[in-house]
Amino acid sequence: MKTISKLLCLAAFLSMVLVANEALAQEQPTSVVPALPIAIVDMKAVRQKSTAMESVRAQITEYRSGFQSQIQQEEEQLRAANQELARQRSILSAEAFAEERKKFETRLAAVQRLVQKRRQELDQLRDVAMVDIQSSLNTVIAEIASERGVVLVLQREQTVLAARALEITTEVIDRLNKKIPTVVVPPPSN
Repeated sequence: MKTISKLLCLAAFLSMVLVANEALAQEQPTSVVPALPIAIVDMKAVRQKSTAMESVRAQITEYRSGFQSQIQQEEEQLRAANQELARQRSILSAEAFAEERKKFETRLAAVQRLVQKRRQELDQLRDVAMVDIQSSLNTVIAEIASERGVVLVLQREQTVLAARALEITTEVIDRLNKKIPTVVVPPPSN
């Protein structure tokens, strides 16, 4: 009799555990992760193949070349002045030579400041142009994402592996080139 009551108690306990387990299973959400529509953009390729970026690079290179020729002229004049100063060293008194040397060093420092100023100006002009391009790029990516129902766009550099079907780089480049084919970089001040 004791064995039968123990068996009945065990059976009742097991049935309660099974019923509780079934109830918990129905209440808990499934562990299936919903599909997340994503897209991948290769920003390096966009920067390389965008016609607007190419136009900015070409204009900045042209401005830099103009500055380089101006700086080369200044450097040639400085070399000539330094050679003349070296030649006059034995002719001039120590005070006169020191004064001429100071004038030369002042002129040299002015040229160095000019070079630094020109570099900063070119960097600033490039950065302003890049803001225009980036704004248009963001708009293009948002449009494509909206059309495709994409909720997350990642940069190619941030991914290890992605299916080719997720790539929108070519479409981004094509649309960006249509939206903003060139950007005019204003000439630097002289």
